[in-house]
Amino acid sequence: MTLMIVNLGCSLIMTACGLWILTGRRMSRLVRIFCALIATGGSVNALGMIAALCNLGNFVYGDIWPGEVIVNIGTSALMMRWTWRTLNSQRHVASPNPV
Repeated sequence: MTLMIVNLGCSLIMTACGLWILTGRRMSRLVRIFCALIATGGSVNALGMIAALCNLGNFVYGDIWPGEVIVNIGTSALMMRWTWRTLNSQRHVASPNPV
């Protein structure tokens, strides 16, 4: 029960942060798409956990696994992009500057 409440809090934070970053025009379109995936998955998770905590019908939290998958896709895509940018910036700094 405690873990579900912690997970609910994390899902709500991911939803809010994903929606906030999604509205920023300074981010690239690709980053905003990834944030939309995170916000969508987080909201599906949060709604599923709230339904499970409120005992709505025979609803079980395990029924909403697609939300977890969507969050994981968005998060892993952002991490891959940031890792790629970090690697490219390190290569750029390490290479001698042709003058």
